[in-house]
Amino acid sequence: MGTIRRLFAVGMSAATWIVLTSGLTASEELNRAKDLYRSAAYDEALTILDRLPAGAEPTEVLETREYRVFCLVALDRRDDAKKVMGELVTADPLYAMSENDASPRVRTMFTEVRRGLLPAVVQRNYADAKALFDAKDPKAAAAFDRVLTLLRDPDVAGNTSLTDLATIAAGFRDLSKALATIPPPSPPVAAPAPTNAAPAPRVASSSPIIPAATVSQVLPAPQISAEREWDGEIEVTIDERGRVVSARMTKPIHPVYDQQLLRAATTWSYRPAQRDGTPITFVKLIPIHVDTRPECTDRSMTRPCRPTASR
Repeated sequence: MGTIRRLFAVGMSAATWIVLTSGLTASEELNRAKDLYRSAAYDEALTILDRLPAGAEPTEVLETREYRVFCLVALDRRDDAKKVMGELVTADPLYAMSENDASPRVRTMFTEVRRGLLPAVVQRNYADAKALFDAKDPKAAAAFDRVLTLLRDPDVAGNTSLTDLATIAAGFRDLSKALATIPPPSPPVAAPAPTNAAPAPRVASSSPIIPAATVSQVLPAPQISAEREWDGEIEVTIDERGRVVSARMTKPIHPVYDQQLLRAATTWSYRPAQRDGTPITFVKLIPIHVDTRPECTDRSMTRPCRPTASR
């Protein structure tokens, strides 16, 4: 009977609190939840935090999630706490728990959750930035800057799967900034009314582009165990100084060799493309042929092999 009375009292306390606070603002309810947490009334604090509106001010949403984490950890509901921590990381990948508010135990748990989620969050931020770039949105440069900031974070800096992403993101960031400085095309001018005068000679509407010329374009030796031929294609963006600022596989060859090729592309150099004698950014498509078959050294060979190069 004593246990039943205690459970009934807790239930009535929570129900009474909901009735009493129904007229409070979200900010007032959040402050009351903080007071309940500080007085170790974790269940009552969660009751309030769980029903606060999602459309509150961003700082209030952040604090709501923080205190939900604190209450859940205090109640030893670790899985629920980690789920809310994941929501914090997804909403703000740069968020860090304050030493003044969070205990060492909470901060350690949060670091583990963040370290596990951050690579996927970085990839998602890169995809969002690339979508802005493809849409020619001027916010693309800032989005790529955010990706580069995340890649410098200690919790992700040592992740080898993201090694090439920093180079690619920096290239797209620089290209986004360069494209933002190009003035929009002038509106078309109405043609003059016809006269009896002899027609003027026609002039080309734009000067031809002189494509970028290769200075150094060394293909890496393929580290592929399969013995066969592949044909692929890589697209490189070359800036006004002849440097490759971004590269992507438009026709993949093999996951291992694709990564080798993308890394090698960052070291290639060219004479920049030109228009009217001025260097310009240029996109170049490069066909790639890879043959990993052994050389045909003997007519009796039965395995597939590649013909011996003529000397």
